[in-house]
Amino acid sequence: MSMTRKKAKMTPKTVPLEIRFRGDGSLTGEPGQGWSGGIAAPAVGDQVRFYVWEERLDENGILNPSDEPYEGALQIDIRGEAEGYRELARYLLALAELDTGAHEDFHEHHEVISADGRTRLHLILRKGAARH
Repeated sequence: MSMTRKKAKMTPKTVPLEIRFRGDGSLTGEPGQGWSGGIAAPAVGDQVRFYVWEERLDENGILNPSDEPYEGALQIDIRGEAEGYRELARYLLALAELDTGAHEDFHEHHEVISADGRTRLHLILRKGAARH
């Protein structure tokens, strides 16, 4: 069964947003000597959480999460250019501003493949209370 979305008109919305840098917005220093400047980690508290599960094929051949969240250490290295990060920021800001009052467990699925093609991530972005 294929689920496709109806085409809808795109509605732009301007959202005032302030970004903050450590320092003046540029990195200073020398390779091997350390850097200063940058950005602070987002202070999201318990407003954003993440969980990791291995996916397994169920009896119907559909990938679903395992029974227990993954336990261990992972490192995900995300690399991008300015416009790629801007587009990601636009998407996340649009998700933040989306009125999901009629759907308490609104979520979107995205499949991303690692740059080397060896790892598939199934990202599920849920809008609503950060709970499991």
